[in-house]
Amino acid sequence: MSYDEIVTQVRKPNSDDNNSESDEDEVIETSKISSSDAFECFTKGLLWLEQQTDSDSTELMLLKQLWDRPAKRRQSCLRQSNLPFKPM
Repeated sequence: MSYDEIVTQVRKPNSDDNNSESDEDEVIETSKISSSDAFECFTKGLLWLEQQTDSDSTELMLLKQLWDRPAKRRQSCLRQSNLPFKPM
């Protein structure tokens, strides 16, 4: 290649490079995961881990601690809040 051809090739936008740059600039919006969904996922994960022969008690305790957080939040969301008392 001549010098001019190399310069032209370098300056020429590459379609693969443009696609990767636009993908990096793109913001991916995710929806917020509810406590109930997290609770269900951790529950399935616990069941799966308990079925594995190579899992140990430390892994189970860690996952149970993580499971506890959405369980408490889920329970507080399901609980009815106090209604204001109105005397008759």
